Amino acid sequence: MIGVRTLNAALSAAFLLLAPLAAQAQAPDYRLEVAPGAKEETVVSWARERCEEWDLPDAPLRAFRDDKGEVVAFASHYRSRPLIGADLSSIRKSCAVSFEAKNSADPSQFSDKSWIAATWTDDGRHVQALIHAEYHADKHPGACRFKEAMSCWYNVVTAARSSDGGRSFKTDEPRPLVAAPPYRQDVDQGRHRGFFNPSNIVQKDGAWYALIATTGGEGQKNGVCLFRSTDIKDPTTWRAFDGQDFTIPAVDPYRDDLSRARPCRPLKELPTTVGSVTRHEASGKWLAIVHLGPDPRQGIAGGRVAYSWSKDLVTWSPLQTLVTHPTMWSKDCGDRDRYGYGAVADPASSSRNFETTGDQPFLFMTKMHVAGCKIGPQRDLVRIKIRIVKDNP
Repeated sequence: MIGVRTLNAALSAAFLLLAPLAAQAQAPDYRLEVAPGAKEETVVSWARERCEEWDLPDAPLRAFRDDKGEVVAFASHYRSRPLIGADLSSIRKSCAVSFEAKNSADPSQFSDKSWIAATWTDDGRHVQALIHAEYHADKHPGACRFKEAMSCWYNVVTAARSSDGGRSFKTDEPRPLVAAPPYRQDVDQGRHRGFFNPSNIVQKDGAWYALIATTGGEGQKNGVCLFRSTDIKDPTTWRAFDGQDFTIPAVDPYRDDLSRARPCRPLKELPTTVGSVTRHEASGKWLAIVHLGPDPRQGIAGGRVAYSWSKDLVTWSPLQTLVTHPTMWSKDCGDRDRYGYGAVADPASSSRNFETTGDQPFLFMTKMHVAGCKIGPQRDLVRIKIRIVKDNP
């Protein structure tokens, strides 16, 4: 028989072990919702502010405060122009081009069409960027046997830098790779292949992180992989997560030994490109935003904006729905508008790079006008106020 003193000690020890679990179970969860009375606002109007016909928001919003105190932002097309304003609520289009690829027919140059996909700066003047680089083989004679653009699309992620607060970007040659597939562009490709659409860059515990999507193939599973850099100013330091640690460097399929290539491990719960990652200041959790297409299993016809939470950027919660609306993947010819490229940003963020958010940030999106069941160049950058609330306060 156990003595009373021994029993009490055992109970005390058990209580100490269970207390963290109980506290975790009682910790409030958070949900996102459109703020009461919030209405969609147009931030940049294609009809009023475009610099040419195909000058449009074709990527999620990225923003930082420069060394003069102005906000510089990108919602980039392949001819990247900055949005500049006193704050995130008053950014306006500049017609000066900050970055443009060379329309090169050589896929090894990674310079056919390029988008500024992510930015990060510590001083507002020297800015590092991740570049979403597309090669459209259907536009180059003899490079693809298919006529459909999607069957000829090859993609990598490269890097660029600015020393004038994002007004212009330069890159090294050959272009430094952050993420690339372990194979070259192929005339018989047949589907879009490679690594796509980096999230914004966030800093955590002295390192920098971004989420990058891949369509998989050649031993690589499709999904979203987490990348880390230990020196943001050196693009060769980016490494992909292998399931245990960040050990996988990019391998140049045109210049390196492809036997060195290893697959990254896609993260569970994040099925496709992540529009933004921000840290909610009240909870300390990371918030990921994802734009998804129709999902008949859930009765969602047009598509939705979904979100997920994480404590460490590796393990994510199941997706929850913030907004349902027609997205760029909708097939309904009755759509007047469709939406894409959702990203959360808080004008009041204390971060120079808008990495953090309070309880009432904005959801920024591209609103695409539909005519004849097709999406053309008429696209606006819009936003709507959302709020983050406790589920079980």
